[in-house]
Amino acid sequence: MDEQCLVLSGDWVCGDGGKWDFVIEKHQMGRMVAVYEGIGFQELKRNVLREFRMDEAQFGVTLSYWPPTSMELATGIRTPPVLVTSDG
Repeated sequence: MDEQCLVLSGDWVCGDGGKWDFVIEKHQMGRMVAVYEGIGFQELKRNVLREFRMDEAQFGVTLSYWPPTSMELATGIRTPPVLVTSDG
């Protein structure tokens, strides 16, 4: 069964004091991308490009996520984002 993952376009920025912020691209709306157990990295990237209607030959995709902790929600994100680079 397919699930949906919210994908936002933007950049992670590390500011003063080591606090990480995700700056959302203001000219792109978020997209729901189909995912399923066992999906491969390359297929996930293709799904993202397809949802954003971007040409794979012209645009690259960098995937990352932030592993939240309950303390960081109150004190600011200090754990760096995780870059997804392979099926692993």
